[in-house]
Amino acid sequence: MKNLITASKSIAFISFIIGTILFALQMYNTTSFAFVYPGILFIIIAFILNTITFLALGFSMLGSSTDKTEILKTIGIVLLNIPIAFIYFYILIEFI
Repeated sequence: MKNLITASKSIAFISFIIGTILFALQMYNTTSFAFVYPGILFIIIAFILNTITFLALGFSMLGSSTDKTEILKTIGIVLLNIPIAFIYFYILIEFI
């Protein structure tokens, strides 16, 4: 159970870091769309990975009676990437 929680937090954090780097590179280089296609590919891959971890955490919470609070915290961390991605997308659409 602890391995799933640790892996889920790591995946969420790495998704956030890579997404932020791609966002910053696109904001820095507004004249080119060189980072748009890698960004779209990253979003698809990150969505799949985060969905898998979210579902795994949800199913493990149903079976676990001891780690429910830790699993809920981890689910919150995984779900935090969604509004961040929407904010990045909104900024890119409005300012580029």
